[in-house]
Amino acid sequence: MASSRLAPSLLALALALALAGCAGGDGDGLTREQGPGLVLERADLPAVFEQFDGGKQGRVDQVFPRDDPARFDRVDGWKARFRRSGSQRTRGPLVVESLADLFRGSDGAGDDLAAYRDSLERGGGGVGAGARVLEDPEVGDESLAVATVQTGPPPVRFFTVAWRHDNATASVTVNGFQVTLADAVSLARKQERRMTKAAAAG
Repeated sequence: MASSRLAPSLLALALALALAGCAGGDGDGLTREQGPGLVLERADLPAVFEQFDGGKQGRVDQVFPRDDPARFDRVDGWKARFRRSGSQRTRGPLVVESLADLFRGSDGAGDDLAAYRDSLERGGGGVGAGARVLEDPEVGDESLAVATVQTGPPPVRFFTVAWRHDNATASVTVNGFQVTLADAVSLARKQERRMTKAAAAG
């Protein structure tokens, strides 16, 4: 009889633990081990590009108000930067930056995306001034796009797409003389596919 009375309590405890897991803890969503694969890789870009920076993010990679490495229960972050030679007549990006940040839960990632908007609207990250928030590029669970211009002559144009994927945020920034939002969105979707594949793999 004692064991039969105990069984419902154990069942309730198991259910409570399962529901707690669904709320977003260490074991949910993307993981630290998957982190290096959440940014763009050399194969995602045309052959003319070379990678000149990569690995884990450092202080220099984080701009106010996203400059606290522990913000919003952040776990870690990764980066990849690429460049190609070109001129004022070169169409497409000359430099590409890909970032990914991992958080303990989706709420932290949502807060970080809001901080992204604040930073980009301020012209943060050395991406020029006169920031314009553009139409939602519809990448990941929620996203935003911002255009800025670094005065020349000639002017250098920057486009950033930032988004949230479950418990992670990511961004792609491109710059060049004849670069467009479509260039940034195309690369952002390639990075998002990497994140989706990682999430499916568990």
